[in-house]
Amino acid sequence: MTATVGVIANPVAGKDIRRLVSAASPVSDMAKIGIIRRAVVGAVEGGAQRLLITDDRRALGLRAIDGLSLDAEVAFLDAPPYDSGVNSQNAAAIFRDRGVGAVIVLGGDGTHRDVAKGWRTAPVVAVSTGTNNVFPRQVEATIAGQAAGIVASQQPPIHKVANQAKIIDVELDHGETEQALVDIALVDESFTGSRAVWKGQSLLEMVAAIAERATVGLSSIASRVAPTTRHQPGGVHVTFGEGERFRVPIAPGLFSEVEIASWRRLRANDFVEMSGPGVLSFDGERDLVLASGRSALVTVSHDGLWVIDIEKVMSLECGEAC
Repeated sequence: MTATVGVIANPVAGKDIRRLVSAASPVSDMAKIGIIRRAVVGAVEGGAQRLLITDDRRALGLRAIDGLSLDAEVAFLDAPPYDSGVNSQNAAAIFRDRGVGAVIVLGGDGTHRDVAKGWRTAPVVAVSTGTNNVFPRQVEATIAGQAAGIVASQQPPIHKVANQAKIIDVELDHGETEQALVDIALVDESFTGSRAVWKGQSLLEMVAAIAERATVGLSSIASRVAPTTRHQPGGVHVTFGEGERFRVPIAPGLFSEVEIASWRRLRANDFVEMSGPGVLSFDGERDLVLASGRSALVTVSHDGLWVIDIEKVMSLECGEAC
């Protein structure tokens, strides 16, 4: 089978309202083009024989490979008519169906969530292209691409070079389902609006699968009472109200005061029922209005994306793994 690496680059990542209400830095199209270019070069160096790249209205992928001489076949998915998270979701599903060996995902928590919705167990190299992400880490795209190329070409047992991430499943009372990777929160709002959550006082309750102290965002709140690593089973349920007060970095350069009424640790597959009225926020973005009388069941499981460990992959070259 041809060693194929997929590239998903979100053209709107790093451009949300946090750039206006906090000190979060915007990520320009030119910066993304440079990241894609380095990732593609790295993937071919790692052994990729074929590259499948998402296209978009800004033609980031096409501009990234302009002038490159690559010893690999390059193909683009059709550009969607508008920018939407559904595009990353659909691309991931196409990559799954075409037997892609590894996917380089360039974006934030929301982009990776969209990928998981399209291919729940995709083998991904998670590359953060913003300043307020928890799920993807800051990593040099050249090495990220090389790691993806090695995995796609050498096909090592995935459990030896990757860690399977947690995923938060949400089942609504009408049968719809949703997912999150880091946290889900019920916010005291009536509309999704600009989506991003940056006021701690609006929070009603939340479930966090990842609650690491050295992060920024809603999940950092849970880390104050129950630190939980991305590899630790289960999660944390926090309810807000009269209780202990904390100041937390809710966005880059922006601290907010929150008051925690209670919290409890969740084991894998324990469920929490959240009831409206309010708006459900997935990985820090308001996405779904939960009307009065409606509810959602939330669980944390450990069968999400396979996140490729770049250090482990690079050790394949030295015979230290597999």
